Amino acid sequence: MYRVVTPQTEAELEAYYQLRWQLLRKPWQQPLGSERDEFDEYAHHRMMVDNNGNLVAVGRLYVSGDEAQIRFMAVVPDCRDQGLGTRMVQALEQVARQLGVRRLVMNAREEAVPFYGRCGFTVVGEGPISFGKIPHRQMIKALTSIHQIRHRPELCDELQRQWHRRIPISEKMGIKIIQYTGSRFKTKGNLTANLNMHESMFAGSIYSQCALTGWGLIWMQMQEFGLSGDIVQGSGDIKFMTPVWDEPTAEVQGRLRERLMPLQAGERVRIELNVTLYSGEQKAASFTGRYVILPH
Repeated sequence: MYRVVTPQTEAELEAYYQLRWQLLRKPWQQPLGSERDEFDEYAHHRMMVDNNGNLVAVGRLYVSGDEAQIRFMAVVPDCRDQGLGTRMVQALEQVARQLGVRRLVMNAREEAVPFYGRCGFTVVGEGPISFGKIPHRQMIKALTSIHQIRHRPELCDELQRQWHRRIPISEKMGIKIIQYTGSRFKTKGNLTANLNMHESMFAGSIYSQCALTGWGLIWMQMQEFGLSGDIVQGSGDIKFMTPVWDEPTAEVQGRLRERLMPLQAGERVRIELNVTLYSGEQKAASFTGRYVILPH
């Protein structure tokens, strides 16, 4: 199992910089010290270690206002193609979101462009040429803030606060509301915070994110229609289709007005919703949740 950690001690920092040099500078005959720059003192550094404490990946985030740059990303050759690079990007992105960053930028080597594309980055132009022979592409990724949701962002904000206050595990799981249109509700989870021993998303976390997503759609539409009641989950069934190796997003759709209106007369309401969870772009799980709304 691998963990993303922050280098703290002098020895950890020395090992972190040493790996940066070995992977990103030494192959191009650059001297020790060339792996550092004037922004390191103010940047956020992360490294990934295995169960034995061996360093297998590094990455850095430098924040400037509402923009941040990812740089010095590297994974040791023997550990590539295992999703570790994706996890490192997600860990740095999580730091950026916590600091209120609106956009991530980077200069990616040409061979790494497809990888960063899968991480949600878009090529916007030519980048620098390192050491006179390594071309780069400038890439960006807009970070969705809850306040960028166009339809009822204030309700999304309130629901996010309620989840964190009343269901603390939702914050530990990194579940965030990323879209609400009035009929479609979508959440995102933090893969790094929900890993099992196989380095994929824990099945219980998948179930929880799906259940919360269905719950969230009902709550949002109750607020829009001026209805009140306590939402409880009666039962739920889930079908797992593939391991979740990439960013988990869950989505549910429905216009519930007619089904919710009996609450006005003090009647109990039952609603069944189908929630889909994706691993990146791939459908990974299908959840059917049965909810009961008890009138106040």
